[in-house]
Amino acid sequence: MTIFENSKYTKEILEFHFPRYEELPNIELYMDQVISFIENTLKVFNPTEKEKIITSSMVNNYVKQGLVSPPVKKKYTKNHIAYIIVVCVLKQILSISEICALIKIQIDTYPIEEAYDYFAGWIEKALEIAFTNEKDKLKENDSTRYEARIVRLATKSFANKIYLQKYLLYTNSKES
Repeated sequence: MTIFENSKYTKEILEFHFPRYEELPNIELYMDQVISFIENTLKVFNPTEKEKIITSSMVNNYVKQGLVSPPVKKKYTKNHIAYIIVVCVLKQILSISEICALIKIQIDTYPIEEAYDYFAGWIEKALEIAFTNEKDKLKENDSTRYEARIVRLATKSFANKIYLQKYLLYTNSKES
């Protein structure tokens, strides 16, 4: 085991819980509440904490591009929040047009609650694999659906990116 594996960076990632669909707010939220909820939920992935994970301009752009449906009377539902969280994660590794394509494939195949929870579970599993250097304990054939494989690949790519960012933060903090 390396020193990095015992670092605060690794511990915070391994303790991270990606909220499941039922854990998202049940009440409709205004934009500033959505921003606050998502920033707080995903803060562990913000490498510099100087940049925002999500802003109101970003949300408005996602609505304009069709990634997220428009709010109703300026309020966002649980479905909106789920979409925005997934977009915030995927934009770390994919372009907006690629995210649009991936979300369309998933939503055409699975109900949002199921697709979101599958994504959430795989984010946690992929982070565990990346940060513990363990082999993937789940067999790739746990779902033979191509759409499920695509989600697993995306979450593993995200987890590896986060690992590299946290490792660089760790090594830079050791040099200071």
